[in-house]
Amino acid sequence: MDDSPHHRRPGLEAPDPGGARSLDELVERLRSLKVWAGDPSYGSITARINKDWSAAGRPAGELARRSTVADCFKLGRRRVNAELAVAVVRILRPDKGYVAHWRQAFRVVAGEAEVAAQVRVQGVLPDDLPEFTGRKRELDRLRQALADGRQRGAVVISIEGMAGVGKTELAVHAGHLLAAAFDQVLFVNLRGFDPGCPPQADPAAVLDGFLRLLGMPGHKIPHGLPARKKACRDRLAGRSTLVILDNAATEDQVEPLIARTPGCHTLITSRRNLSGLAGATHLRLPVFDRAEVRSFLADASDEVPVGADPRAIERIAERCGCLPLALRLVAGSIRSMPGWTLTDHADRLDERYQDRRLDTGVELALEVSYLHLPADRQRLLRLAAQHPGQELDAYAAAAMTGLDLPGAQEHLDQLRRDHLLELAGPGRYTFHDLVRAYATGRAADADSPSERRAALIRLSDHYLTTTTAALQL
Repeated sequence: MDDSPHHRRPGLEAPDPGGARSLDELVERLRSLKVWAGDPSYGSITARINKDWSAAGRPAGELARRSTVADCFKLGRRRVNAELAVAVVRILRPDKGYVAHWRQAFRVVAGEAEVAAQVRVQGVLPDDLPEFTGRKRELDRLRQALADGRQRGAVVISIEGMAGVGKTELAVHAGHLLAAAFDQVLFVNLRGFDPGCPPQADPAAVLDGFLRLLGMPGHKIPHGLPARKKACRDRLAGRSTLVILDNAATEDQVEPLIARTPGCHTLITSRRNLSGLAGATHLRLPVFDRAEVRSFLADASDEVPVGADPRAIERIAERCGCLPLALRLVAGSIRSMPGWTLTDHADRLDERYQDRRLDTGVELALEVSYLHLPADRQRLLRLAAQHPGQELDAYAAAAMTGLDLPGAQEHLDQLRRDHLLELAGPGRYTFHDLVRAYATGRAADADSPSERRAALIRLSDHYLTTTTAALQL
């Protein structure tokens, strides 16, 4: 075989780095590029890189080593020397446009990896829903699984179901009921299904957060996923701990986070069936049954008259598909519209369904809730959905909308009461991803691209100003 990197394999196209969603995918394409260029040896590539770098004046101590060049082609790495990888591409195909395309691909993947490493791990549970209703069968199963599992030493329970069915609410409610029996609680949103938000949480970053909460100094936290998993298991030994892994994407994401040590019990929520988790109890969460719907709406509509139709509650349930998220949105509308009867609310749902032919109960409930909002609150909801992070506060909302701080705070609090936003922590708000998707669609209809860009520019200015002030302080 010719060891020159410019003898292409006939019939092969140079691989396109665009669209690579992970570092491993990009490395696979780099491997294909090496084959396309005639499969030169690592030594040959290294020699040519160092020749170019030396000609550019780089000191001998900063030249590449064969082993570091070879590392660029290894799968399973969490980071890569992007400068060296781009230099490899330049040797394999010295075309400026093509090299620039690879440089951008490495920037995108590295940026997503960096964001994936930003994880908010909590040592306390999120607030319980005051209006939590029903789920007696599921709570009994959770208690029984924990009781049975304590005899084996550790319990893993996966709560699975469709979007909006109340998986997180059930896990958090169960956590509050059981928290007194544990010495430690750990909670993290793994961002498995949050389109438009930061990418899925990196398990290594989650373990870093766990170890810090468990008392390990930052400088002692080991590098690498296996080492962190062992360190976390050692820290959890002898402790009674409840771990809630919310919004999980795959078995691969959660498996490193399950300690399986005696006394460490794990609740997982996911839209997928995580059947590959060894030894896990799988709890499929259905929509509310009719008794749960009646109980929920009776609590939400206390002192609200039924009106002319005695089947108003059943009609609301049917339009909402008995889905808890949709019912909470309707409950918010019921509480905020004095003088309306339950029949009025059922009629309004029917009218919106006939007008828009919305596909799901959540879409219908969102439509009704959104149209009830005053115009400036609608605008805040739409622009807040453009926020690139998972959470925002009143300062960010004020920057995006141009409102003053008290006005932004009042709107955020009201949106939370209407169940269009959720509280992620003191003073911090987040979207259910279905609500974010709805608000994003509304923004595309109501706000021009220039207005949405201006909101993001104002947000960036706010963060830059705040960061500058913090650095000066």
